[in-house]
Amino acid sequence: MSLIKDLKPYKDEWRLTVKLLHSWKQSTSFGGDTLECVLVDESGDKIQASCKKSLMVRVKRYLPIGQWKVIDTFKIGGVGGQYRPTKQQYKMTILTDTMISRSDYLNDSEFLDLASYEDIFNGTCKPNFLIDVMGQVTDLAAVATVQVKGIDTKRVNFRLRDERYIVACCLWEKYAEQFEKHMEETTPDICLIRFAKIKEYREIQITNAFDASLLFLNPTMKEAVEFKKFPRTAKSSAQLNSLTRIGVGSILDVIDTTAIEDPELLPMPLQDLVGKSFCFGVKVTTENFSNGSDIFKVSEVWSGDYIQRIESLSEPLSLNETISSTMSGGEIPAMELSNENSSDGFATPNVKRKDDDLDQQEMTFTSKKLCRTIVKKEKIVK
Repeated sequence: MSLIKDLKPYKDEWRLTVKLLHSWKQSTSFGGDTLECVLVDESGDKIQASCKKSLMVRVKRYLPIGQWKVIDTFKIGGVGGQYRPTKQQYKMTILTDTMISRSDYLNDSEFLDLASYEDIFNGTCKPNFLIDVMGQVTDLAAVATVQVKGIDTKRVNFRLRDERYIVACCLWEKYAEQFEKHMEETTPDICLIRFAKIKEYREIQITNAFDASLLFLNPTMKEAVEFKKFPRTAKSSAQLNSLTRIGVGSILDVIDTTAIEDPELLPMPLQDLVGKSFCFGVKVTTENFSNGSDIFKVSEVWSGDYIQRIESLSEPLSLNETISSTMSGGEIPAMELSNENSSDGFATPNVKRKDDDLDQQEMTFTSKKLCRTIVKKEKIVK
């Protein structure tokens, strides 16, 4: 049996004991309708999981919220998106061949990971990760109906405070309706928002991440009971503004998760690569510099004679040569790049775009001296 921290993309034959904490439907223009889930293992580590529309009914039936199950045979890949419900660098994709079976493991913990208010204000909590936040409700306004893109939408504004700080909150649609219904019966005292989004609009505030968030009013879990015991000496809004500025089946066989680490068990195509040199062209996309992803896409692979040709035409470049070549007006650096995908048949499966050739022409090697094309200067006689 593996743990979430052991998961890697190199195989699909993983086996986990997990509990479903939350699930919601998501619709995108590129992925269609999917069921998004947050799973937790025995150690408390969480991972986002997803399945396509055709598997939604089956997954909901055999993987109910709050129950421990054994799940095996699924795909592991990189996670993207601007708002992520877990800090795990990989995401699970539930397949048609995925098996879900009963587990004898029991643990009633909610596996809360409550964010510190101080971390929210000082930037330790990154906006692209969803957080759990709990606090005492203050400054609760009436639920209002506002126009959003021409549609009537309900909204509720309030503030949450812990023993030291106060943070503004704004919830929309079904979460505002949940507040409205609760206020008809009693006044909410303690509020817990799971998988909440950090947003800055005039000030740092907490809001729901579309349908991915969970709202609990006056929760009875032990964390909420402990929270009520803390004294309230929260800072004022002005002080905080100053702070912000500074399918079921039987298991027939179990594959050891470390089997791939034995070099003798590597497939022949991988063994044939030992001792060979490759040059990779890597793209930096919005997933990297905006959404915090540390997984990069390989756009081109070169090998064999092409690398040798580059090395034979290059030599170490000194600092003086770098300055002179940069300042010289009579020389233009140039590098010939092959338009082929690969010199030895190695290529990535990525679809090429029209601007790939331009990207290749702009590639340079800072540690190599580039071949130069001499531009002759001619004197024009009037």
